[in-house]
Amino acid sequence: MRKDVEEALKKYGVSTFGNKKNIEKAEGKLWDDETVFYVQPTNAVIYSVNIKNKKELPSVFLLTNKRVLVCSKIGLAETVETFALSEIKSVNSSGNSISGGHISIHTMTKTLDILVTYKKKVMQEIVDMINKVVYDYNNSTNEAGSNNLQQIEKLYELYEKGILSKEEFETKKKKLLE
Repeated sequence: MRKDVEEALKKYGVSTFGNKKNIEKAEGKLWDDETVFYVQPTNAVIYSVNIKNKKELPSVFLLTNKRVLVCSKIGLAETVETFALSEIKSVNSSGNSISGGHISIHTMTKTLDILVTYKKKVMQEIVDMINKVVYDYNNSTNEAGSNNLQQIEKLYELYEKGILSKEEFETKKKKLLE
């Protein structure tokens, strides 16, 4: 098991009983440059807003520095739902000691609802963490875009001074915009 996954499980006291293989299978869907902040075997409900579709799946939920993944396996069918952090519009929680705590993650087209814990304090910590990861991701993306714009402006100045040819300027600009 990956070290970041083990640390996330330990930090939030998540039991792996009966789910270790599912967690390891979900780890196989992660990218090498992703860091896992939270992992939870859970029952996930995914509502598709546009087509009024509802899927209920026993899943492994993963929050990384790049996306949210919900990995499910029922029989031979495997499903992976991915939510880019840039798509997440809001996160909220609800629940009680009978039904448990639920966290809902909303995008423009889908809502993901996961069962996390019965403890209100832990549930709020998870919501705060998701909000922080989304905020950090969006700010780093905005800074990178702003930095690229500044670099393009500098390249244009070099082009105007004749230091760069038009082809060199266009090539470097294209690279920065990708």
